[in-house]
Amino acid sequence: MKKIVFLVYLLSVVLIYPAVVSAVGNISVSSTPSGALVLLDGTSTGTTTPIIIESVTSGSHVISLRLTGHQDYSKSVTVFDNTTSTASAVLIPITPTITPAITNGSISIESNPSEASVFLNTEYQGKTPITLYNISHGYYRIVVQKTGYQDWSNRISVSTGILTDVYAALTAEEPKTTFLTTVPTTTVLKTLTTKKSTAIVPTSWPVPATTTTPVEIIVIPGATVLAYLVIRKR
Repeated sequence: MKKIVFLVYLLSVVLIYPAVVSAVGNISVSSTPSGALVLLDGTSTGTTTPIIIESVTSGSHVISLRLTGHQDYSKSVTVFDNTTSTASAVLIPITPTITPAITNGSISIESNPSEASVFLNTEYQGKTPITLYNISHGYYRIVVQKTGYQDWSNRISVSTGILTDVYAALTAEEPKTTFLTTVPTTTVLKTLTTKKSTAIVPTSWPVPATTTTPVEIIVIPGATVLAYLVIRKR
């Protein structure tokens, strides 16, 4: 009886063993570029592509590849008894993120009072408070203006990647005062001054008195009578 049981057991082992032994397969793994680390079901095999992973149990498995500078790769592979399955991958390079170099700066401008006009090298920028971005490094003239206040200006330096703060304290303009000046009226009095003449007046010579002589007394009546007589004779 014991011999019969032993023979049955031995026969079972002989029949079942080939099936157990044959329940494994292989996976051939390759990549472009090569040299990628191979992981089987998330566990590192310690090998790199290209490689053949032997004695893998039949069924579904996940092959993962990792290579510096490339995106990770994963693929599901089904292993069959006594068969070599293939997993081949083209690894995609990782595009490096290029951070542009910061070559410009910015200016933050405030004023008291606010709402003042801002000029950068004579170009109007807006009202305070204001921040000017993407300003090339260098020197600039900032002018702040507001009605009723004196203009404020300053020369500033803008550095690469630096925020430059500007604060303008405006000074109120002094009110213009108009003075009324009264000019006194001057009355000019003209004084007439009689100036004694120094001219020498010539002295009149004395006129001699007219003297009638006795002869003239006789002649004059005689001439008169004579003239009368002549007139009558005519």
